[in-house]
Amino acid sequence: RLLDALHQSSPTTFQSKTVLELGCGTGLASIACAKLGASHVIATDANAEVLELAKRNIERNDVSSIVDTAALQWGAMDASEYFNVADIIIGSDLTYNSGSWVALAETMSTILKENGIVIYLSLGHSGFNVSGEMGGFLSVAGNVGLRVLTVENVDLKNVVGNLSSAEEVVSRVVTSEERNVIDANGGVRVVFLGKKKILRKG
Repeated sequence: RLLDALHQSSPTTFQSKTVLELGCGTGLASIACAKLGASHVIATDANAEVLELAKRNIERNDVSSIVDTAALQWGAMDASEYFNVADIIIGSDLTYNSGSWVALAETMSTILKENGIVIYLSLGHSGFNVSGEMGGFLSVAGNVGLRVLTVENVDLKNVVGNLSSAEEVVSRVVTSEERNVIDANGGVRVVFLGKKKILRKG
């Protein structure tokens, strides 16, 4: 739903882009990106069985000419094979384990192009608060060269279109009834990340 909401607001969000999904699971988000106009999608996961399932779903949806599957362990060294590859990185519910934050952030920073965008969704669950989790992860991400983008950012504007805030993005993704349940179980947050700009002298 998040990807579709972004596409409806800005139909060129995924058009002719290279997209890499972290923790692809069944591959449905990667399939959606292909159907929304991406030129190349790489669905990654560390689990071989998960990748096999994703590959079958990709083939069933006739997007195997656009979507590839690939094994990827997080961390700067492992991600270096995909250095500067992705216009857009997508992922959801990857930050529940604080022990993986550095490796995940390094992976994003390594793979993302200079003006690329990370689209990240986190849903809470019982006994788990999204705000605390995301605050910790974003602090780590900032230390490896990533920054939170607001809708005023020109790179992000091409992704979110006429949406005025990340909160409005959330409102497009979940109904009010769903929001009540989600808020009672830790909340929901959509975050957009980009690379920090390097100031060059001269």
